[in-house]
This record gives sequence, structure tokens and C-alpha cells, in this order.
Amino acid sequence: MPGPREVGSRGGRLARPSTSVPGVLEPAIRASAAPSLFARLDVPLPTELAVGEGTAVFVCGWCFAPHAQIRKLSFDLDGARHPVMAFGMPRLDPFAELHPGLDPYATAELTEDAASAEDPELRSYRSGFWGLVPVAPASPGHRLELGLEAVLDDGTTIREPLAAMTVVVPEVAIAVDPPGGDGPLVAVCLATHNPPVDLLERQLNSIRAQTHRRWMCLISDDGSEPARFAELERAVAGDPRFRVSRSPRRLGFYRNFERALVMVPPEAGYVALCDQDDCWHPDKLTSLIAAIGDARLIYSDCRVVARDGTVISETYWSARRNNHTDMLSLLVANSVSGAATLLRRDLLDDALPFPPAQFAHYHDHWLALVALALGDIRFVDRPLYDYVQHGHATLGHAAANRMPSLRARLRRRDRRERVRMWRLHYFVDACRLMQCVAVLRLRCGDRITRPSRRAIERFAHAEHSWRSLALLGYRGALELAGRGQTLAAEWMLFRAFGWRRLLPATARPRPQRRLRLDAVPPPDLAPRPARPDAVAPAARAVASKIEPLALTPAPAAPVRVNLLVPTIDLDHFFGGYIAKFNLAHRLTQAGMRVRVVTVDPVGPLPRSWRRTIEAFSGLDGMFDRLEVAFGREQAPLEVNPTDGFIATTWWTAHIAREAMQTLRQARAADGSASVGRFLYLIQEYEPFTFPMGTYAALAQESYTAPHFGLFSSELLRDYFRRHSIGVFAPGEGGDAMSASFENAITAVRPPTVAELSARRLRRLLFYARPEAHAARNLFELGVLALNRAVARGALPADWELNGIGSLAREAAVPLAAGASLRLLPRMSQAEYADVLRDHDVGLALMYTPHPSLVPIEMASAGMLTVTNTFENKTSETLRGISSNLLAGPAAVDSIAALLAEAVAGAGDAERRVRGSAVAWSRDWQRSFDTAALDRLVGALGWHGGRRQ
Repeated sequence: MPGPREVGSRGGRLARPSTSVPGVLEPAIRASAAPSLFARLDVPLPTELAVGEGTAVFVCGWCFAPHAQIRKLSFDLDGARHPVMAFGMPRLDPFAELHPGLDPYATAELTEDAASAEDPELRSYRSGFWGLVPVAPASPGHRLELGLEAVLDDGTTIREPLAAMTVVVPEVAIAVDPPGGDGPLVAVCLATHNPPVDLLERQLNSIRAQTHRRWMCLISDDGSEPARFAELERAVAGDPRFRVSRSPRRLGFYRNFERALVMVPPEAGYVALCDQDDCWHPDKLTSLIAAIGDARLIYSDCRVVARDGTVISETYWSARRNNHTDMLSLLVANSVSGAATLLRRDLLDDALPFPPAQFAHYHDHWLALVALALGDIRFVDRPLYDYVQHGHATLGHAAANRMPSLRARLRRRDRRERVRMWRLHYFVDACRLMQCVAVLRLRCGDRITRPSRRAIERFAHAEHSWRSLALLGYRGALELAGRGQTLAAEWMLFRAFGWRRLLPATARPRPQRRLRLDAVPPPDLAPRPARPDAVAPAARAVASKIEPLALTPAPAAPVRVNLLVPTIDLDHFFGGYIAKFNLAHRLTQAGMRVRVVTVDPVGPLPRSWRRTIEAFSGLDGMFDRLEVAFGREQAPLEVNPTDGFIATTWWTAHIAREAMQTLRQARAADGSASVGRFLYLIQEYEPFTFPMGTYAALAQESYTAPHFGLFSSELLRDYFRRHSIGVFAPGEGGDAMSASFENAITAVRPPTVAELSARRLRRLLFYARPEAHAARNLFELGVLALNRAVARGALPADWELNGIGSLAREAAVPLAAGASLRLLPRMSQAEYADVLRDHDVGLALMYTPHPSLVPIEMASAGMLTVTNTFENKTSETLRGISSNLLAGPAAVDSIAALLAEAVAGAGDAERRVRGSAVAWSRDWQRSFDTAALDRLVGALGWHGGRRQ
């Protein structure tokens, strides 16, 4: 496959640049005018923020002033200053990024790094910060401007913008006509998403069978599949007590329950929460109303049953003790199950809107906290409904009652893993609860009851008070010693806050190998809860690789072409990725709205990653129009039902097929025409890139999906044609459903005859790829052939042997007779072109039908280049590209003999210059010319500037 075009290096685990994620302003990723401040967010902030009577946003990242120490750091929200919770915390990741040439652990005596323009005084190590920003009530549409204000050690104050958020008010447009009758009106809030039809109908019938007759059911559907949503509408058709509203975008259970609560009319006296697949007992509402008294909220016990109705447990509290009176216990481990709950309507005035969904919040936990903060919670100690326990439940009975033993908690673990878990619990759990406490204080203020106020203040003080921390640990130890009511959550938080207190105590001005804690937060503050999975562990990696993207079809969304790529990783940004982005770039130039979507988790990216990519051939200015979305991190993605998709690898083809199916269902629900094929950019016969196993089989299967094939060479297309693969299978359209193009090679100015004749030192360049993922480049066979050529005297001792393309750190590979192959470091595309011009003989192998770009690039630089044949990739077809290509079977003797021929002919300067005129594209305008673009635009169903 294409050649050695790596640029740059990855640093630590850095957040993506602000231009790639919502809610982050571009100035946050650059240096300000002097005096300067660098600031970066780790997690993007919401672009829209529901504030209500007050809320709080968690902000974390890193910042430093290159030429001064920061004495004080504050958040600046619309001119109001709020102190950060922590700053100057140790962060190895920005230090590693900004000083790629230094060993971080050997910098203790250094005072400067002249090679780093951004951090010449090595201040980026102590740069981590985080905190909660309180947000006061504001008018809808108001734009909140968030920044950092740093006071430097010389008294200078610098402000750097971080993000902008627009204030919104959650509203649901739905006509609600409360029913009349006797007794208080109960609004039943039911949240649905792809409900099982049989269980949904049973649940709806159990609501209809309630002995309390004055109720209405408000259903918020969270983007169910069209068929499931149609079943839901049929199940409530003709019953005016039910109102159904479908969310235009996927929200998740937390936000979907909030949406259902927003629909509650002011006439309601009570609100009951309802899950889509449980079964209420007939007296559920009657019993809860009778027992609530003056409490703000009441809930009941339940029976735990299997899907078929088999009773698993007669009570939810089979292992853990129930608690609903102690605020600290309720805060750290919720005991109020939403499906068991009835609450007073006026509680929503304080509970809505919910805290920002930055963490893994739960709707029932938040409602219970508000209720206990303002009054009492009561409990009916008998089951009033059947809770259906699924293996995939968001938080099931088994998980909610699982109490690890003291031995399990104290068992010996790897020290680094133990500390990593403390850090994870701090950011994911402790900061989540501190956000809840902050919003409670803002909303409820002095109305919070004295016991609850004392409990939440004691918890908040654990961030900086040793006494509060000790009390938390004491409660956790008591829990561990007996049958607990919080599953010893206090013990977990004790260790989390303990890590927080130890962090600055262990920090030094420079990184150290031992006794070093790191303040880098986890990449996701809201990790999905672990769930039992029927997939065997060995198959989970495969399942996650082809897992469909979470999509929300929205007719109002702009129509796009979504180009699916695995990830963005500059360490592996070879010619294949250059082709993908050039295709996207040329389609935008043809008038399409194109979005690149990553389907694998995206690792660390330096803040200059866009500029780095745009430096490759054909990509200058690409991001001026091209959109980028991180499909796993920013899920769900909003798509128009008429969007097009382009797959670029075998697993993205699986994902594209499922995406097209989602769009077909969305269009079918609207009565629209069917969606056609996706476009499949095929740059290799990918089963050859794996051993004969699951991945090879799935790669082969990808060609059976309905697609238009775009092949990166006519040789590759001809291989598919000869073997009746994909679009060349019987009845699939063949040439009519396919096209080919040529990946543009690196443009190299070949040496002249005079330059070649004047050379005294001869050099050989080997495309050396020892990595397992590059096995088709035959590294071992190439080394054996070089050895044989050296042993036979075909490679004289005065030749310089170099290797290029390796990601390994080895400086050299030993060969026979004392010779060695020197591995050249990674370089820019321009440097790569210069290296090609300086060599005389090339060796580049590829055991697949694709010709590979590297041998063609070597030939274009005037090198006699040895490569291998493969089926229809014959020596004759390769000579048709360039007479500098010497091809033979992929065998040691064959390649060694061709090397001898190339070395012997290296002095024929005129032959080499003639062969440099390769019959191959050197620029992307030619690769995707107007005719080719017109063909692709038509294949994507785009006509007249819009998707049809």
C-alpha cells in the first residue's frame, strides 16, 4: 500500500482541538498575544445549556503561561469570576506533546527547551485545572461566554476564551388536554426507546387497569426505530389519555425522562415515572397517593421478575438495606428507583431542568436528592409493580445490590491500576456528585432542610478538609464491616478524595518516574455502565469494531455525504488516508456538503493536527469546508434521511450498510423513496491483510453489501472482476457499478542524467515495514533477499543501505557479511521526496493485487526499483507504468536476482531518467478529475446540487 508519509508525533492523551468538537472556541487552542496563555479543554462543553433557576458546568483542561508562573486562576463567565477547584496540577500529556524531543524524566535540571516555541521554559507540566462554574438564570438565547482569567506572579492578568454556550429552555410541543374526574390528576411519564412490543402492551394495559382512574400518560420516545415507533402508536391509538411525542434527536434515558417531565401540565397534582417494560399492580397509584402525606416524594418496593414473568426476588432489597432519610447515603448511593416513584408536581419547579448531562447522572437520583433536600421521602414497604430484569438493563437489580466483599476490595492489584482507579472515581463519581450538590445549592438555597444542608456541606468539604475526608472513610469502613446501605460507596469516594489530596503533595516542577501522580482526566466523564454481554470476550473486539453508529434521522438536518474513516492518527497517516481525505476534499469542491466521521475511538491528537493533514498533497485548505465528527465520542450523530455514506475500509462498510438501513427505515416511515447504495472506496483486497480467520471472513463479507465500488487502481478493479467479487458478482452491475482512479503519488523532481552520472556514493532504499499490520509488505522476505544479494556480492560493501516507512525505534537491521540496513526516521512528505531523489535502487514489495504507490514513487525518482508480481499484477503491466520497475515472483531468489540486476544497471543514467516518466497520476486534480467526480456524484445520488 502507499508510502511513508508520516508527519509529526503524538504527545500524551490530549483533548481534540476546539474546532473539531462543539462548544469550544478556536482561540482556546492557540497562544494569545504576549503575555500569552495556553488553554485547552479536555472535554467539550455543551453548546446549549438549560439553566432554569441555576445550574453548574464542570470544566477541566490544562493551561499555562509560557513565560510566567500562574498565581491565581479563575473562571470568567460573562464577567463574573469563579475560582477553580484546582490548578497547576501535574499533566504529563501536554508536556510530552510540546517537548517531543525530550525524555520527560530527564528534565529536572533543565530550565528551557529552545526547540519548543509554545513552552520554552517547560511550564506545561504543572498545567492541569478543573472546577465547577455556577450559572445564574439567563434569558433564552443568551450566549454565555466562558473563559479563564489568570493572574501571573508579576501581577499581570490574562484572559483566554474557552467556550460559548447558548441558554435554552426545554420545551416539547404537544397538545395536552388533562382529563376530568375525581381525585388528583396523575401525570404518568413514560420514556421509550425501541420498546419490546409484548412488554410495552402489558405495561400500557397495567396503567389502564389502575384503580385510581384520573391519570394521563405522557410518552416521550427517544428516536425508536420506525417499526417500533409505529407499534407504539398503534398500542395507544384511540385512547385520548395517552400522548406520544417523538424526540427529533437521540437523547439517552436521562434526557428522555427530563423531556417527558417537561410535558407535565400545571394541572397535575402528582407525577409518576414509568419504564417501558415493567408491569404495574392495579393499586400502585392509589396506594402511593394514600401514603404520601406531606412528603415530597414516595416510592415502593417491587418484585423482580424475568422477562417471562418468573419471580427472581420478592423484594428489590434482598441484599442491600433501603435508605430514604439520610442525605449523605442517598447522595453517594441512590435507593429511589424511578419506576417506583410518585412525586408532587411542584417538585419539578426545582428539579427541572436536570443538571447538565456531562456525567452519568440518573433521573431518579436527581429527583430524590431534590425531594430530600426540601422535605421528606416516604417508602411503601411492599411491591407495587413487577420490575423486569433484562441482561442489558441500564442498572439492574443484581448490580444495584452487589456488595463486593472486603477481601475483594483489598485484594492485591497492580499499584498503577489501583491509583488509576482512584483518579477515575474522582473525576467520574466525586465530581459528578459535587455537580449535583452545586446545583442543589443554587436552586434550593436556604430552603434546604438543616440535616440535608449539613450532609451535603460535609460532603463538599471532603475536597479540601481532612476532617470531612476522615468521616467519609469512617462511614465507608462501617459499610464494609456489615450489611450496608450504600455498597460502601463512601469508601470508594474516600479513596477518590484521598487521591485528590495526594496529587499536589506528590507533584514536582518536572516529571519523575516514581511517586508521580497524574491529573489527566478519563476521556469520557460519563462511561456507559458495564452490562452483561452474550458475546464471548474473544469476540467483543470484533463486535465493537463493526458496531453500528448511533444515528438520529432528522429531516431538518442538512443533507450531507458522510465519509467513514477508522480514526485520525498521524502516526499511521499513509497514502490510504491521504486518498480518503482527498476524495472528501474534491467532493466538497464539487458542491457537496461532506462530513468525515470516525468510527473507532480517536486517540490523542496534537492541537496542530488539522494543519498537519492539510500539508499533504492536495489537502491545502481542506478544513475550510470539510466537517469532522467523532462518531463514537459525539454519538448520536444527527443525519438527514437522505444522507449518503462512503465506506473506506471493510469494517466501515459494515457500518455504512447498517446506516443505510437506518435511513431506509426513516424514509419508509415518511413514505419517501428508498435509499440507494453507499459508495465503497476500495484500496485493497482486504482479506489479504489478515490471517485466514474472522477478520478475513468479515472483510470478504463487506463486499456483499449493496454498494458502488471505487477502486484505487485499475489493477485492483481487474482482480475483483476476474474473481467475481463484490460488484462483479453475478447480477451486481459490474463495470456499471464501479470506477477506478489512481492515488496521486508524491511528486518528485527526478535527477538529471548529469546529476546521476556525477554520483560517487550509491544508495539502496528499502520500504521496510516490520509491523504486523503491514505484513503484506513482505519485510522478512525483503531482508532475506538483501542478505542473499550481499552474500553473493551483488550488493557491494560501499553501497549505503537505508530503510524507510518503519514505525519501529530500532536504528538499524543487521544483514549478512557485516552489512546493515539503517532505518531512517519519520519525515514530512517533502523530505520524503528529497530522500527518493538521493537513492539509486529501490526495493518495495506488496503481496496483493494493488501495485502499491511506493515502487511507483521510487521509479518516478529515477530509481531502478524491485517489486513483486501477483496474479494479474504482472511484470508486463508494471513495466507499462514505468520501465524502472523490475518485477518478479515474491520469492527470495527471484527478488535477490532482481536486486543484482538493479545494482548492475544503476550506472545507466539515461535509462533511469527515461523510466522516471511514470504513467501514473502525480496530482489529485487528475486523480479525481471532473469526469470522475461527475461519476461519483451520480453514484451518491446527488443531482442538481442536492441529494435525491
